[in-house]
Amino acid sequence: MLHVFARDGDRLRWAREAEGVTAPLPVEAVWLDLQNPTPEELARAEALMGVKLPTREQMAEIEESSRLRITPGAVHMTALVLVWADTDQPRIVPVSFVLAGGRLATIHTVDPQPFLAVRRRVTRNGGAEATAEAVLAALLDGVVERTAAVLRRVGLELDTMGSRSFRGRALPVKGERRDDTRTLKRIGHTGHLVGKAHVSLSTLNRMLTFLARGEGWTPAKRTRRWARAALQDVTGLGEYARFLSGKVSLLLDTTLGRINVEQNEIVKIVSILTVALFPPTLVASVYGMNFAHMPETGWTLGYPLAVMLMILSAALPMLYFKRRRWL
Repeated sequence: MLHVFARDGDRLRWAREAEGVTAPLPVEAVWLDLQNPTPEELARAEALMGVKLPTREQMAEIEESSRLRITPGAVHMTALVLVWADTDQPRIVPVSFVLAGGRLATIHTVDPQPFLAVRRRVTRNGGAEATAEAVLAALLDGVVERTAAVLRRVGLELDTMGSRSFRGRALPVKGERRDDTRTLKRIGHTGHLVGKAHVSLSTLNRMLTFLARGEGWTPAKRTRRWARAALQDVTGLGEYARFLSGKVSLLLDTTLGRINVEQNEIVKIVSILTVALFPPTLVASVYGMNFAHMPETGWTLGYPLAVMLMILSAALPMLYFKRRRWL
């Protein structure tokens, strides 16, 4: 899919949304947004930009020199962007930004939500300043805001789970239902999401540092000023993501510790009951033997004495456990 946005005076407007069309792109185009582009769409975008655009294999490379590089007439930048954060399968996908000839090309396989929001805003109301660097700033601002919103939501969820984990008894009270498996899955999913957000912020940090320095190319002074401000936001979000990661570890350790305490309590109760019931079982077993000569079987008070002996043999260990504060 190829989305084309062109200059209309000093504003940005939607030019066309084309798929499988071979007509040349308008020369006034400022932003080319390619989502899973076909070879024909990629060729048309390269013809207008005047440079080769990165392939999927090049976008997937993790070397710093591959993600941030300057070629004759173009600047290539690749960042990992968090997508599907509201689902149970969050992902980080590579998104490439290419600045060349006063135009911006973005290439991605999954459509990030900030990109969709910017396209909708431009289509409905017209865009902001119609320059490639202004579009780049709007897209990255949207990515940073989206990541911040995800981290805020994760922080609130961790606070809720933490307040429940640190409150109350180890064993659930009557009528309380506790699903430890579900809790562990929620903690695991939250940690997974925070980890991906942290990776995304790390790549954005390097990309914004590259833009703020402007080494090897000459970005507008306004762009460098914006990049420095955005870099501070991303640095703060990275620190917050590390804090949330530590909070996830603490909550996981607390939950596993509580589960271990509950299991120990259950094992202790079962062990005490086993010890308490062993002497009565032994008495009953002795008098349940079918030997021909057992003098106690002929006693008139044999049965009540045997019952009393079983009760005492069960009560005495329980009193001992109580005195030792094992119960």
